[in-house]
Amino acid sequence: MKRRKLQTVLDEIGTLLADVTRPPRDYALAHAVGDLAVLLYQTLDNVATARAVVEVACEIRASTGPGSRVAEERLMRSLESLAWRGRCRLEDAQFPRLPGLSAIAEAPPEMQPTLQVLRELHDFAMTCFAFTRPRDAFGGRRRAMAFDILAEVGQCIDLPEVVNLARQALRKPRSVEARQAAEFLHHYLAARDQAPDDATTKDLLGLASRTDTRSTAFSALNALVETRSISEFEALDRLDDWKSRH
Repeated sequence: MKRRKLQTVLDEIGTLLADVTRPPRDYALAHAVGDLAVLLYQTLDNVATARAVVEVACEIRASTGPGSRVAEERLMRSLESLAWRGRCRLEDAQFPRLPGLSAIAEAPPEMQPTLQVLRELHDFAMTCFAFTRPRDAFGGRRRAMAFDILAEVGQCIDLPEVVNLARQALRKPRSVEARQAAEFLHHYLAARDQAPDDATTKDLLGLASRTDTRSTAFSALNALVETRSISEFEALDRLDDWKSRH
């Protein structure tokens, strides 16, 4: 089968979003996003194309049409993969971590396309935290996936504002968002060989204690182990305590 052009797929997605006559169980949009996913690697060298993809992601997020939540989840996972590709490219080039997004302007020209794409992904992920919809069952999952995208960007660029968002999310013990916030802090702090401050440590321990989900408790405790804030033995003891309560 001949590979389709990225712009052709973007145009098709736009047409599907505008079609209000699609039946309730029509998943053409999700299939089109699947086609888009295999072409995203092309955007690492073209920030304008990456921006067009992000704009489509925002349109899908705002859509309530058939298959829109499946399409949104697929596309967000693909954007996380794109951020991972960008991070790997910078790491392969042994490019030093930037102290913030504003430092992108001073980076060498050959690194600019990748860094600008990572900025676009960062900006999109940040809008996910502000987006609201009445009775939005996907909201927590959306914010969790935004943390996954930001975890990749945060390996290359300091993101103190996201650290603050993650700490706030730790206080939602029944949310998948809290688990991915803990994962973000784990990878962000470990990459910098930093331990969480006392307040963050308290929030992570609190999450591990209050959550009713084992994977969330594990992620919170693992973040503390990997940043050498607590020992593996203490983490196992706390996990055993959690099991006895649940």
